[in-house]
Amino acid sequence: MQYRKLLVSLFFPLASFAAEAIQVPVWTPEGTPLSTEGLVATIGGEPTDVLGVQAPADDLMLLVVLDLTDDLALVEQARTALIARIENMPANHLIGVLSAQNGLRVLAEPTSDHAKVAEAIRSQKVGGRAGLLETVEEASRIATSVMTKSGVRVAVLYVTDSDINNYREAFDNPTVNRSDNGDVSRRMDSLVRERMSRVSANLSKGQAPVFIAHLSYRTDQLNVAYQTGMIGLTAATGGNAMIARSNAEIPQYVTSIVDHIAGHYSVKVALKNAQLKKADVTLESNAGELEYRSLRRMEHEAAQWREILTRFPEQAGEPPILGIRPLE
Repeated sequence: MQYRKLLVSLFFPLASFAAEAIQVPVWTPEGTPLSTEGLVATIGGEPTDVLGVQAPADDLMLLVVLDLTDDLALVEQARTALIARIENMPANHLIGVLSAQNGLRVLAEPTSDHAKVAEAIRSQKVGGRAGLLETVEEASRIATSVMTKSGVRVAVLYVTDSDINNYREAFDNPTVNRSDNGDVSRRMDSLVRERMSRVSANLSKGQAPVFIAHLSYRTDQLNVAYQTGMIGLTAATGGNAMIARSNAEIPQYVTSIVDHIAGHYSVKVALKNAQLKKADVTLESNAGELEYRSLRRMEHEAAQWREILTRFPEQAGEPPILGIRPLE
């Protein structure tokens, strides 16, 4: 498949698009094979058609987003583990590498050349401001659009050591209503909780799962709320977050997350009512109990891309891959 041609075409606005299907990332117990046979799907309690199933051996596009600002020793462990795992992935697993500092920037376009991917990962400098919260919604929208247009499995993986106190936005000064003892804004972490809640709600509109490998668990109140929020926002997409509490856990967690991503199935089910605001998907299979995200908010894809195009207007010549600007 010509991924570059596909991704470039996604930059341009979609005139009038109504979703006709939902792709659901699914994990089976102990990697049990999953097929359309014996697979039953419903949306909102109404039976719907299973249009197809993609297996772990099928095409995958993984967007790795690096948000590395702090401890070089921790970063090196993560880089080494990530590169080692990617180098063992098959050629039909395409990897793109992006930076989250100062907005999303492309370090390496999605490619089967895993040596090029490794070079991009090694070349990313450590430092600057944290960028996960400022970029994760955009990364999710891009991944979802690639998934819906191509039909391949797509996932986003953030590798980050971000500290909530290292964002441009200040999260440590909530408004306090001193006349109300029950006012939750008295909580020091209220701004963090509110921001994570908004991000989770927006991410729940996407179809591509988002994963986070966080390299450094922090114990202060703001960062505990931030790290807890990461678990919630990834769960809203069908992904997960792993937060290392020691250096020794970093390689294990990075490898485990990539294994989990590579091992997922994608079940495509018919969406018979494209005007649904929420889709409650249920899947049952003779393969056993399936792991997947059942409830998702729906958003018109053209509206998603109008927002992206507002932020990234078309330039002269060939548009940037993924609809975002390459690193200069």
